Amino acid sequence: MTLKQLEAFFWAATCASFAVAAERLHLSVSTLSKRISELEASLGEPLFDRGTYRATLTATGHSILPRVSALLDQTEALRLSVQHDAGLQGHVRFGVGELASQTWLPRFMRLAAERYPGLQLEPNVEIGSIMEHALENGELDFTLAAGTSSRRSITSRPLGKADFVWVAAHRIATSHDAHPTKLLQDTPLVTMPPGAGTHRMIEEWLSRTGVILGRSLACNTWSAVSALLIEAVGVGFLPQAWAGPLMDRGLLKPLSKWPTLKPLHYSLQMRRDDTRPIMRSIQSLLEEVVDFELPVSFLTDKTPKGN
Repeated sequence: MTLKQLEAFFWAATCASFAVAAERLHLSVSTLSKRISELEASLGEPLFDRGTYRATLTATGHSILPRVSALLDQTEALRLSVQHDAGLQGHVRFGVGELASQTWLPRFMRLAAERYPGLQLEPNVEIGSIMEHALENGELDFTLAAGTSSRRSITSRPLGKADFVWVAAHRIATSHDAHPTKLLQDTPLVTMPPGAGTHRMIEEWLSRTGVILGRSLACNTWSAVSALLIEAVGVGFLPQAWAGPLMDRGLLKPLSKWPTLKPLHYSLQMRRDDTRPIMRSIQSLLEEVVDFELPVSFLTDKTPKGN
């Protein structure tokens, strides 16, 4: 057996399909299947049951998976112990939300490139529910998402928070009754879709305040939400780092008399079976740079902290 065969087995066993595993290893599905078949031949046992629509692990496959995972981890640790200057290597896909992409993500990418030139990082910007599904299926290695995951296969570690503020265009904020229920009955709430982490935040706010919500209009980017708010399509809330520059420029006005929203807490989410040394190093770098209060670069001329 070879390490390439073991890698093919590991990713096929932990991803949603052979197609996802092959993509992660930059192989064709046929090459991945060939390596797994060669491993099965060397062991004298089938590792996957291919008699169903989706190949599933056999009892033997389940029994050897933890050992294969540990062996691959040991191989990487051995490489790092010998090649002291090599640093981290490999291809890591991860997911973040739009706020992260405009605050701390650029610095994270720059520092990772400086410290680990052999590491290829591929960020994906999405809403939380889509990232969580992709993480569980093996399409992503980790996510930095709002809240914690309820899926047993995913572990969540608190990392960062963001404050939010209620805002509206001046003519809405000054021409309507300031009471939230009155304004939210007359004017749509412009917000992110239910799959975003902010959905839980607004649900908590409505429950706590007793405010009754009327119509809502969902968009899946903060850029779109802020543009609609500026055009007085409705009222809504924005991350403080996003709203601040727009309020400074007079484009939006805070609804300062409204009950405040609780901060939105984020977590680093990874699969429980992913014990690769590379993930520990990435976690350390994330703990160093994650800051959702950094200025949103395209909204302000201020230079982010740490540059």
